[in-house]
Formats: sequence, C-alpha cells, structure tokens
Amino acid sequence: MNTFIRLLKKFILLAIPLMLVCAYTFLNPMGYMSLEYPMWVEERDAVHGPFDSSEPEILVVGDSRAKSGIIPKEIVEDGSIYNIAIGGSTAIEMYFAVKNYLKNHRAPEKVLLIFAPFHFTEMDNWDQTLYFNYLSAAEVLEVKKDAVRYGTKKVNHNGSFADLLSFSLRLPNKYMDALITSRFNGNRAANLKKYAAVREDGGYTAFGEDEYNDGLSYETHKEDFELDPLVDEYYIRLLDLLKDEGIDVIIEQAPLNTASHEAIRDEYFADYDDYMQGIADRYPSFSVVKGVPEYDNSCFGDNNHLNRRGAEKFSREIKEKWFGE
Repeated sequence: MNTFIRLLKKFILLAIPLMLVCAYTFLNPMGYMSLEYPMWVEERDAVHGPFDSSEPEILVVGDSRAKSGIIPKEIVEDGSIYNIAIGGSTAIEMYFAVKNYLKNHRAPEKVLLIFAPFHFTEMDNWDQTLYFNYLSAAEVLEVKKDAVRYGTKKVNHNGSFADLLSFSLRLPNKYMDALITSRFNGNRAANLKKYAAVREDGGYTAFGEDEYNDGLSYETHKEDFELDPLVDEYYIRLLDLLKDEGIDVIIEQAPLNTASHEAIRDEYFADYDDYMQGIADRYPSFSVVKGVPEYDNSCFGDNNHLNRRGAEKFSREIKEKWFGE
C-alpha cells in the first residue's frame, strides 16, 4: 500500500508540469502563437460575437486572396461591409463560418465570395485549421465523416484522431515548439496589435508587403485543375446555405500577378472557367464571374497576394462593378 502511495505521489508530481503547460496553452494562446493566429481569432470573434457598430449588409467570404484583396473601407465607409475571409481556408472552413455567422447575426444582403482556384484543388492548410482550433470538435468530426466517402487522407490519415485530441487539449507535443520559440509570452504584444489592426480595417489584412513581386503563385505548380471532391461538396453546401437564406451572392476572382498568369497553362484556366460555368448554371440567381484577372507584378506583396496598392485598386474595381450608386 505504501509503495502504491509513493508511486501515486511521483505520478502526480510528474503530471503537474504537464497540466500547467496545458493550462497555459489554453489560457494564453496570444502569447506564443504565430502572427497569423490573431487574424483567425478576430474572424472567429466577428462570426460568433457582436459587432462594435451595426450589422454588416455586405459580407466578404473566402481565403487569403479575399482577406488581403478586399478593403471594406474602400467599398463602403460606413462600416456596413465586413471581411470574414481566412488565410488558407477552403470552402470547408467558410461553410462553418457562414453557418455560425447566421446563427449569431442578421443575414447580410450580399455576400462577395472569393477563393483562389488552387483552394478548389487542395486542402493545404487543414493542419493549421486544427492547430488554431478554429472548428469545434463536432465540426471536425463532421468533416472527417464526410471525408470517408472520398478517401481524403489529408483529413483521415493514420493518427488523425490522436492529432485531433492533441490539438483539442493543447498538448505539448503540438505546441511546445511555439512556446519555446516565443519564450512563452513573447508574441503577445504583436498578436494583440495585429488583432486590433484587423478589426480596425473591417477584417482586411495584408499578407505581403513587397512593392513588387514576380514570384509564381500556387496555381503554377499544378498542371491541371483537378477538383478536390470534399472541398467541392462543402462549396456546394456553402452556396446552398446562402441561397436558402435569400442572400445575393457575387462570386468574384482575385487577380494573379503577370508572372503567374503567363506561367499557368491555358488548359488550367479553361477547366477552372468550366467549373465556374457549372456553378453559374446551377445557381442562376448568383452573379458568377469567370476569368482570373491579371495585375502588374507591382501590385503584389508576395507571390500570391496583393499589396496595399493592389488591394486598393481591386477594391475600387469591385465597388464600381457591384456596389456603385
């Protein structure tokens, strides 16, 4: 009996540091997470919580090209537009974002929907979605269930349930590197500043600060436009949700830089246009734009995203095209 008690005490003593680390990762993620984390938190707060001003009439939905390409104040200055796009997201994250938004807010009159062609073909940031605990455990399990039909290994690989548990509990095997790199609280000031800046800009943020970038976009690494069936299913779910709510939907295309536009095969663009035409046929009440525009390399802050100057240009064009008086 005494031996058991001694072993139990040793176990408790060994477990205390682990419990303290897990508690810290839960309570202070702003202290150690990367600078992209506050963008996701700000978006999640906008989706689930109240706005400082009136409810938006226009909602921007999509991935990082929407996040960094649409400046709400360039379109409407009175705060009636908000950008809830997320860097690296696909239709999967945005389906749940819009679903949760509609539970907590009045439905917007219009949704401006923008995804990179690449994000119809690959779930490149699914691990980040889990790492940031953006989706609830129930939502992740729903995705995993749907992924079984398509054999999506990105979602249902060996060890994926163990990963989900580790992320959900914020275990050190997933977060210790970030804790050490940040010295536990070294990123807090920068992350809080980024959160405030994104909120002040109506959900907009830049992903690149270059004044000129001729790097090649994600799409240039693909020979063909090969649709990911799981992403496609959630894109249709997202569009059905918007349609059922009676929301006016505008599907736009974010620009690529000249270097990327020239490098992408014509067949890739043609197949993507065919996909968009299928969407237009399926949802005749939606405004669906085909054809990915080309902007000069000087409008890009990195190989995939517009810089501030490019975003101002794109936002003004969107305003004149869809929201002009």
